Amino acid sequence: MVPRTNILVIGGGLAGLSAATEALHQTRNMAGITVTLLDKEARTGGNSAKASSGINGVYTRTQKANGIEDSLELFSKDTVKSGHGRSNETLVGKLTSESTQAVTWLQEQFGLDLDVLAQLGGHSRARTHRRPDINGKPQPVGWGIVSTLAKHLAKHDPQRFSLVTGARVTELVQKNSRVTGVVYQAAETTEKLDSDIVVLATGGFAGEGRNADLLQKYAPQLVGLPATNGPFATGDGMKLAAAVGAQLVDMDQVQVHPTGFVKRGDAGNPTKFLAAEALRGDGGVLLTGQGRRFVNELETRDKVTDAINQHCISDLCARYPGDYVVNEPQAAAYLVLSEQAASKFGHGALGFYQKMGLIQKADNLQALAEALRVEPETLSQALTGHDQARRSGNDEFGKHVFPADAVSSGEYYWGVVTPSLHYTMGGVRFDEHARVLRADGSPIHGLLAAGEVTGGLHGANRLGGNSLLECVVFGREAGRQAALAVSS
Repeated sequence: MVPRTNILVIGGGLAGLSAATEALHQTRNMAGITVTLLDKEARTGGNSAKASSGINGVYTRTQKANGIEDSLELFSKDTVKSGHGRSNETLVGKLTSESTQAVTWLQEQFGLDLDVLAQLGGHSRARTHRRPDINGKPQPVGWGIVSTLAKHLAKHDPQRFSLVTGARVTELVQKNSRVTGVVYQAAETTEKLDSDIVVLATGGFAGEGRNADLLQKYAPQLVGLPATNGPFATGDGMKLAAAVGAQLVDMDQVQVHPTGFVKRGDAGNPTKFLAAEALRGDGGVLLTGQGRRFVNELETRDKVTDAINQHCISDLCARYPGDYVVNEPQAAAYLVLSEQAASKFGHGALGFYQKMGLIQKADNLQALAEALRVEPETLSQALTGHDQARRSGNDEFGKHVFPADAVSSGEYYWGVVTPSLHYTMGGVRFDEHARVLRADGSPIHGLLAAGEVTGGLHGANRLGGNSLLECVVFGREAGRQAALAVSS
């Protein structure tokens, strides 16, 4: 006899964890209802665990405490503008309107101290929440959220909730045009699991080039770039959904993040550790290999990436002495933080980057120029020019928000960054109720989706901080809809 669960969640990143958590909450008074979460990795977390800049939200207690005046209209406008008009505005409306509730849920229900704000690229207000350093030690925001939810789920009665790791789903089972379960592989065996409803939360396909078939098919110009994703991000859910009739949308829209760290002595590694956008959101500046500014550091990710690819190649490519960036002539820039910017970002998190060999320290401007191998006068002009623009409000690169001075009275912190595959905006077509849709707009009964596996929300470019938010908003919606389905 095939084992059965009522609600089956596939994928243990933030979207899947949120879906399972909400489904359990909504069915807490329903006797006999079970929730099962399958993850193909040995532990949950996915790429959500790597998220470092934060989660967006408006009207939150943190914004109020910091005197930030924001609005749903501004947030929606920023999101649509970033997506270059390709975003589904109904999905955007749900994302932004439930952002307050999403951040509050994490703060109040789970005690997460999302008390630090930054204004990231493309945002008109400071609305990206992350965690503060504690006693000089960093608290990574993505890992903090997913580990907290995972611990919460682990406390549930095993008769109500079960987690199966190392389980790779290979097929969605259909009966009479309804998804009724899955086939999965675990420990070299093939298993079946029936369910009333399935939630897909399997992520995207920007994982280290391991999924060359999807990238080659939809964005072949990006094949060979380094990636910030783990190798598990292989687009499994998109293939599963398409096989049962789901429409895939915006699959050619793949985000290249402008700042993946190049590690000293390991420049050719195809997997890059993400240089958090908050590094620029708190005042970091970008320089060419000759020590000149070339872009508004707080532009949207796609525009900063384009600028690096245009201005930081060949002789203008930043690199460590003796190092070469993967796939020459890959573009790379210097990321430089003053002491003021470093303090805003947090020395605990910065120290973590230093221990990993991703951030270096220079005692003064002269030492920084020597480390970057640029002319001290050129470097000084770039940094003082930034600060003059900060005071005059007239920046040649169009920067309007200046979180910190670039000139330091003390130490500087610097690293080398290169554009890296980061996020896939495209995926399974879905609606504001997390229902998976066919090309004609009809829902596939028994199938929901949330997180990076879906498409249509972000358009051509995702704003920083909207990924974790998307996972919570639509993950919880999927959990609610799943609970509603089994209750009826």
